[in-house]
Amino acid sequence: MPVTPASRRALGWLFNIAVCCVGVAIATVAAVLAVSDTDTVPALMCIGGLLLIVIVGRFPIVFDPGDGGGVQIAFDSAVLMFMVCTLNTSDALVVWSLGIVATQLITDRRAAAKVFNVGVQIVAGSLAALILTSVRGDAIGTARELGGVALAATAYFAVDLVLSAVSVTIAGGGFGRHLMQPKSLLAVACFVPFDTLGYLAAVVYRVTPWWTLTLLCVPLVTLLVATRAVTRGQENARRLSALFEAAVRAQTLTTRADVEQALAGDARRLLRQPQVSVRSTPPGRGEIGAQVDAGDPPTWVVARSLDRAVSTSGADEQALKALAAVAAEALYRLGLTDEMVHVARHDPLTDLPNRGILLDRVTEALRTADQQPVALLFIDLDGFKPVNDRFGHEAGDDVLVQLADRLRACVGDVGTVARLGGDEFAVLLENLRPPDVEAMCNRVVAAIREDLCVEGHAFSIGASAGIAFATAGDTAAGLVRKADLAMYTSKLAGKGEIEEYDEAMGRSRLERLELVDDLRGAVARAEIQVAYQPIVAVDTGRIIGAEALARWTRDGVAVPPDVFIPAAEDAGLIVALGEQVLRRVAADAASLRGAVDGPFRMTVNISARQLRDPDFVDSVRRAVAEMGGITLVLELTERQGIDLDPHVLARMEGICAAGAQLAIDDFGVGFSSISYLHDLPVHYIKADASLAEDIDIDDRARGLLRSVMAMGRTLGFGVIIEGIERETQFSALGEDAAGLCAQGFLMYRPMPADDLLSAVAADRVVGEPHTVAVRRWEGVAAAVEATA
Repeated sequence: MPVTPASRRALGWLFNIAVCCVGVAIATVAAVLAVSDTDTVPALMCIGGLLLIVIVGRFPIVFDPGDGGGVQIAFDSAVLMFMVCTLNTSDALVVWSLGIVATQLITDRRAAAKVFNVGVQIVAGSLAALILTSVRGDAIGTARELGGVALAATAYFAVDLVLSAVSVTIAGGGFGRHLMQPKSLLAVACFVPFDTLGYLAAVVYRVTPWWTLTLLCVPLVTLLVATRAVTRGQENARRLSALFEAAVRAQTLTTRADVEQALAGDARRLLRQPQVSVRSTPPGRGEIGAQVDAGDPPTWVVARSLDRAVSTSGADEQALKALAAVAAEALYRLGLTDEMVHVARHDPLTDLPNRGILLDRVTEALRTADQQPVALLFIDLDGFKPVNDRFGHEAGDDVLVQLADRLRACVGDVGTVARLGGDEFAVLLENLRPPDVEAMCNRVVAAIREDLCVEGHAFSIGASAGIAFATAGDTAAGLVRKADLAMYTSKLAGKGEIEEYDEAMGRSRLERLELVDDLRGAVARAEIQVAYQPIVAVDTGRIIGAEALARWTRDGVAVPPDVFIPAAEDAGLIVALGEQVLRRVAADAASLRGAVDGPFRMTVNISARQLRDPDFVDSVRRAVAEMGGITLVLELTERQGIDLDPHVLARMEGICAAGAQLAIDDFGVGFSSISYLHDLPVHYIKADASLAEDIDIDDRARGLLRSVMAMGRTLGFGVIIEGIERETQFSALGEDAAGLCAQGFLMYRPMPADDLLSAVAADRVVGEPHTVAVRRWEGVAAAVEATA
């Protein structure tokens, strides 16, 4: 039958009580004998002996202290030797027993330890007194008596050590390990000489007046202080070593529970107390403790308050504070590590999981997917950039935080919301049926579209989204890529939609990536060409300018501008492409200068991104200088929208100061407003081709275009009409042609620079304009053919 801890404790109590009972029985017998003795006992000597036993017993020396204690030697047995040598044995044992009981009553040891110590010291003292009395016989002051003292002291130590070993064994320790401690022999070697001091005092007492014993107080006090200093010095060294080991161990701990467990164990080893706890409440009565300063929740390491030979309760508390500082540093390190991991795996602005966590959770979802498919929604905000440009980046950050909170609330516990960067978010959905996934996606997009509060203004943005369902063999990165492709398709389809991924999207995306890669190479090799479409004055038919149009031929096939220009925008190539076109136009204008005999302008389309390029104004200045008299007009398409922040307006002013002019292209289909035009340093507006499409067949269309023309003239702008492809359209313009310019296939198609030079030269020699301008264009065309 196995021995339980409870049974060990019960057996230990029985043994301790048995030893105590034996000691009490011996003390009782001694007391009876002392009472029956008719000899007078000096009261002063008895009281003095009793006090000395109590005082000296408080100053033991400890050899080889360890986790299980050590060998403690007190000098109180020297007092016993003195009394046995000067008093009757029974009287000496009575005083000894009373002194031992008094000593244990004022100590802070456990009750079981006190009971055991009373018994073992009375038993050991009685045996020592019996041996000394038996060995010396009637021989007093002889070597035989001195030998008896040495033999009695050895017996006292042996009985104490053996009975202690039995008690430790019952408690679960090892009998041999305790009995044969490394410094037991050294302890015996110290114990016997110490006890002979009692014999020395007896010899002095026998031959000199009693007051001469006071001369021994000085060496006794010195000895007690020295032993206390040695004992506590050894203990301090041991504690320093224990603290160092605890500090080293703390660096290897990875959780708060590990730190608290190690703190309790290190505190037990540090104080050599088993009753140590780590808890959330401070120490109470009879306890000492130290708080671990590591934030919430509060943590205390608490132990019993004991004054012992090796330490005081104050020193124990200081040791606990040092150990608590080690634990606090370990917890702070763990908190810092957790924070660093959190920051590394979460978006610092919205505190949403970042791409790393998303990929991990998608991987886990794919691994554990059961019946329901794993779905990933990829979201890109529409119209977010104007928020930054109009209100500033702090407002833009606030919008992202608001949207992150909405997405969290909308998705709840059924998915993971992550921010992938910029204005892109993703939502992982698990264990939902496809109809439920669709409903959740619609709710997410609807939540994004709700009004936002931006610096007190109501503002709304949209979102384009792509949804991808995992299939066999998908990886986390692959599923994210599929959802991204679906989102990109949604963008191309007109934004604001949710597209589901299919394999055709992957092929389309690959083709676009290949196109962008080839375009990047073409820009780097300066392979972008420029074609020119002349602009004519409606009232005279003369060519008064030309619009530069970027052209790109890929593998011998012309790529439509509406394909490669958006690709350049998306890929961040538009600034380099625009710079290349501007240089080409400046060079062509220099060769055209000699063919023109009056004002002539070359218009170049630019991107809103070029306006944000800090080097763009310098590029314009160089182009104007190179064109030498031919006016450079930069066209901004109204479809893009123009962010009127101070930087953009300053660049526009810089462009005009450099000698160039500005035009609004595609006017009438974007943000057209009087205040908008009033804020920009614009010289021309180009009415979108859609405004002129039906002017020859629809009175309302014709009236709308005339309103645009009238507005431009009123504001002092030159007006250019695009998209003139029929003579009837031109005729409709001719009714109000003063200062009006037109552009379209009816007059000229885009042409290389050499053909433009020929067209301008022919235009200048045709002669006076005819009443019907179309005839003039026919003559110009014929002249071009003749010169070709």
